[in-house]
Amino acid sequence: MVLFNATDLGVLLEKYQDDDGEWAVGRQRGKRAITASDMQAILDLHNKLRGQVYPAASNMEYMVWDTELERSAEEWAETCLWEHGPAGLLPHIGQNLGVHWGRYGPSTSHVQAWYDEVKDYSFPYPQECNPHCPFKCSGPVCTHYTQLVWATSSRIGCAINVCYNMNVWGQIWAKAVYLVCNYTPKGNWWGYAPYKHGTPCSACPPSYGGVCRENLCYKGDGTNSQSPREETEERNSVEPEAPHSPGPRLRAPSPTKRPNVVVSEEQMSQIVTCGTKLRDQCKGTTCNRIYCPRNCMEENTNLSQVIGTRIYSDKSSICRAAIHAGVINNESGGYIDVMALDPRQLYFSSYQNGIISERWTEPLEPVARAAVAAAGC
Repeated sequence: MVLFNATDLGVLLEKYQDDDGEWAVGRQRGKRAITASDMQAILDLHNKLRGQVYPAASNMEYMVWDTELERSAEEWAETCLWEHGPAGLLPHIGQNLGVHWGRYGPSTSHVQAWYDEVKDYSFPYPQECNPHCPFKCSGPVCTHYTQLVWATSSRIGCAINVCYNMNVWGQIWAKAVYLVCNYTPKGNWWGYAPYKHGTPCSACPPSYGGVCRENLCYKGDGTNSQSPREETEERNSVEPEAPHSPGPRLRAPSPTKRPNVVVSEEQMSQIVTCGTKLRDQCKGTTCNRIYCPRNCMEENTNLSQVIGTRIYSDKSSICRAAIHAGVINNESGGYIDVMALDPRQLYFSSYQNGIISERWTEPLEPVARAAVAAAGC
């Protein structure tokens, strides 16, 4: 997740006003949640950045716009929730989020900020992958970057929504501009590099027919031409809602039909021990996804204390706090996300899920909160 702070919404917000100049919480059916110019700019920058990765990628695919992904991004952007979702769709898509308030900044500012996480990311070369590749990130988060440059994530759809009184990391923003980008096939698979290192286009899937464009695997048969279309009056008019079944519209990609798709059910994450503390792992406003081992309840409580209830001191064991909060269970462990909040004056003790947490007053350092695992934060 990326934040931009400034002082005047200006030009950007004008593009998302209704015809009468009012801000609408709900959008008329049929009116797109992103302008054609923003769509094209976001798509073009993704392809530009994917084509210039270092070390060079041998299997990086050209990215195209997907209207179904755009629609799912729109539905989530309209919730104005500063978290990944919806839960039922996350196993099948990748997702990057951005939000800002204040002075006009192009939507591509978020895309560039996601890519700029590369400064903290160390690409795993083949000799380091034995058999799984290490995930080496020296900053608060690198998974926006890795999703953006995941070689097989060749389809994207984004939406922008103006949110009123949006809760962003515990602060209420009166008017926030919220960007949601969804990707498929999803990236950030644990144990794999985001792409293959080598001469550009030397390892493209056979379906691309050997065509290379700006260092990207490109289909020369015209199937890459699904760029955003210019908006027309008809596209912005009220349309009857097409019948559809409830639940996610997208299916998980089939590994047997798509070359180079990584077959794994694990998310890219950092593996920790039961005793790893929040302050040791989370050194910024966000943390990379964390995988907790099983049976952390048996860990020495003197070395793996849990301080707080629902919101925990950063002196707490990450995994034992997650068990206490109920986001994973002791027998299986699992993936969690952690979000940093402002320090609390008081942390409450409680007994939950077999663990007694401690009471603590006047904390001196930042705190974090364990949350249910989400994709590509």
